[in-house]
This record gives sequence, C-alpha cells and structure tokens, in this order.
Amino acid sequence: MQSKVIPTLGSHPNVQSDALSIFNVLQAGGVALVPTEVGYALLASSAEAIQKAFAAKRRRPGHAQGVIGTYQLHRALHLLHDEKLEMIRTLHQDLDMSFGIVAPFRADHPVLQQLTPATLANTIKDRTLGIFIGGGSLLAELGRLNDEVGQLVLGSSANLTGTGQKFRIEDIDQEIKDAADIIVDYGLQRYHIYGGRPSTIIDFEHMKALRIGSSYELLRERLHKYWGVELPEDPLYTSNSDIGEKRKGEIAENRTTPGTG
Repeated sequence: MQSKVIPTLGSHPNVQSDALSIFNVLQAGGVALVPTEVGYALLASSAEAIQKAFAAKRRRPGHAQGVIGTYQLHRALHLLHDEKLEMIRTLHQDLDMSFGIVAPFRADHPVLQQLTPATLANTIKDRTLGIFIGGGSLLAELGRLNDEVGQLVLGSSANLTGTGQKFRIEDIDQEIKDAADIIVDYGLQRYHIYGGRPSTIIDFEHMKALRIGSSYELLRERLHKYWGVELPEDPLYTSNSDIGEKRKGEIAENRTTPGTG
C-alpha cells in the first residue's frame, strides 16, 4: 500500500504536486483518499470509481452523494439570489469556512451531463443539489484543476457507513484504503475536535440547517451577526457565554480528576 501513499516516506506535503497527482488519478477513473478539514474523504469522478468507493464503504444502493467543489462551481450550478451568493462567498473565502450548500440547481449545465442517470439521481434530492466547499490549500488547488477541465468530483467520508469521520489515515479501515488508487496522508485533520462530526450542511434557499456538523456554532453566529439569520443552537457547541463558561469548567474538572487521562 505504501507505494500509493503520498507524501512518500521521508518527504513532506507539496500541495501543487499532490493535487496534480490526485487530479490525474481522478481523470484516469480512479479513487482518491484525501484529507479535508472535516476528515478524510473518498473522491471519484467516473461511475465505476463512484461504485467502487461506495462498495468499500458498504453503502446501500441509492444513497445520496455530494459534489466536492469550489465556490466557482457552486456559483455556476446553484440557482440563488445574488445576496445569498455573496453571503456564501463571504463565509467561505473571507472567513475561511468549510460547509455544504444545498440549493436548486441548473439541471442543464454541461458539467452535470458527465454523470450517468443513476449517479445523477443519487446526487440530487427534491430538485436540489448539495456541494461541499472545503477549506485548505490542497482542496483549493485540486478544485482549480478540476474547474479548468470541467471535471465533476463526487465525494464521501472515508469510513464504513455509520462509523463516523476519520481524521487520521491510521484510523481508516483497511478495506477503504484498499479501494483507493492514491492515498494522501496529511496527518491529523483540523476538525477532529468536534468528536467525529461530518460537515455542516445548510439549505441556503430556505436558510435551514440540514445537518449540524463541524464548526456549526461559528457558522450560526456569523449568519446571525452579519445577515440576521436565525438558526437553531447547537446543543453541544455554543457561542453562548454562560454555557461556554460551564463547558470550560467541566473540561477543567476532567483534567484534574484522577483516572481521566
């Protein structure tokens, strides 16, 4: 397996080179196991690669899947008013946030025509399309390469279905690794602090939280602060100062309690 892992032993990450290697694997119809802020993910572009990734995850047929892309791809595909597009741009580009966007889409857009009818049917739900726009330089460079040639990439978390996000290559099940044609090991990923949560997903047409995930409390506060949007509070992670202080106290107590590690 080591031969398909980058960076190779003794070397370090190189975003431009690593993104190009991933891009080439995807173009050749392969599966890539890559790091994202919200955990490692399996990426694929061809119908065969998508099926291979889903089989490795033991995911049932017909399960929904999402596009992994850039703000530019989202803007090209999603049908939203300009103020919503600017809201998303600000959150993603100016405030460096990663999240999933669900919104109506341009069904006749050429980039969607590369999907088989079955794959497209599993990608859309209730006439909406989900696109994850991730942070970090690797996804940004990979997204740029994909956009240049109009390559659409679908992705899913690199874990057996129902077992939660994985934030280190060492923690990923072997059958998931075996399904990948390239594995990019960038170590522990940023949002491991959320206890295995996946990405947050927002329906931007109706301004509803479809999934409370990593960094939801940050997204919620910023949507309220700058645009007056009201979303439900996260029951576990909050920007409320009183609850925040309570959590700090609980953490401090755990640190001083014998046997807690």
